[in-house]
Amino acid sequence: MTETGKSVVSIADCKRYHYDTIRESLINIFTPWNSLGSFITAGQKVLLKPNLLAAAPPEEAVTTHPLIVEVLADMIREIGCKVYIGDSPGNDREEYTYEITGMKDVALKTGAEILYFNQHNTEEDANAVDNVYNLTGALTDMDLIINLAKLKTHSLTGLTGAVKNTYGCVAGKRKKKLHFEHPLPFDFSRHLVDIHLLVKPVFSLIDAVVAMEGMGPRSGKPKHLGLLIGAENAFAADLAAAVITGFKPNQVTTLAVARARGISGAVPGDLQIHGKEIQDCLVKDFDRGLASDGNLAGLLARFPLVWLRNNMNRRRPFPVINIGKCIACGKCSTGCPPQIISLKDKLPTIEYNKCIRCYCCQEFCPAGAIDLERINIRRSHLHEQG
Repeated sequence: MTETGKSVVSIADCKRYHYDTIRESLINIFTPWNSLGSFITAGQKVLLKPNLLAAAPPEEAVTTHPLIVEVLADMIREIGCKVYIGDSPGNDREEYTYEITGMKDVALKTGAEILYFNQHNTEEDANAVDNVYNLTGALTDMDLIINLAKLKTHSLTGLTGAVKNTYGCVAGKRKKKLHFEHPLPFDFSRHLVDIHLLVKPVFSLIDAVVAMEGMGPRSGKPKHLGLLIGAENAFAADLAAAVITGFKPNQVTTLAVARARGISGAVPGDLQIHGKEIQDCLVKDFDRGLASDGNLAGLLARFPLVWLRNNMNRRRPFPVINIGKCIACGKCSTGCPPQIISLKDKLPTIEYNKCIRCYCCQEFCPAGAIDLERINIRRSHLHEQG
């Protein structure tokens, strides 16, 4: 925070994924705080927490680019710290995800150590960071965390950035259970905010060199923005990303929750921008996708009238299988929190009357074979189409 009480957000040009380009951009990002050394000191254990949603190669823009992790790891090691890389992938094996996303190579190049969050489950360690949300016990050994998010659209929360990225610190099956217990966007985002405030990264960096637009966070299209966004306050970093990509205030439900709670950095007046002017970064043609309507989500969570909530909830889109794209991998079924997707003749079938519209199936589908549509679930053929 500055003397005026505003949250500093640093925005830097980064036109391509090239080692020297990224290093120069990171030096610019940390300029308002003098340097990266303002956050870390020699001898500390530093966890880099990238977005490793799934085992997708870097060019698909699903995950934080490995070169950003590599450059930052080198900069941290030069200060004399031990570097760790860790995340809890959504529906893929950890080892495979680290390999395909390029993180295994980063570890080999930089000497960083890979952490397997699901092997440090708090269910096995009552003294770990937090048992309410089942945060990975790996966090207990770290001196500090640097949050390395990816700028992407998200079908449930509107935008996924720095705040939601810390959801990956929840280990094991708890993530699926939270989706099942809190399917509405605003309700779910309350828990995302709680988790972020427990994880407490000292700095958040958003990879917006190539973002994802459209049907994020897995099935969208790469969109070159040529930017890095950094802040101590993850809410402020996300707000800057939302403004740049054209989201309205309540369309990013984590920010809506933060504003309702009075958390700093969640309204434009809270921000103090350094580096590149935010007006020069605006993307007018950014496809925000068929994301869940943030205004609707807020009303669904707040209105006491059950009939009104039910009526408005019916407007939210359902997942629909695109048979022409489906590769029959079954990941939509295994990743479904209420377990209402079954494979029939190797193709998925959805029990729409039990669908909570958490969109995990769309998030985990590697083939982009799940669309979101507003449909009438009473039409019998929809129960059979899959």
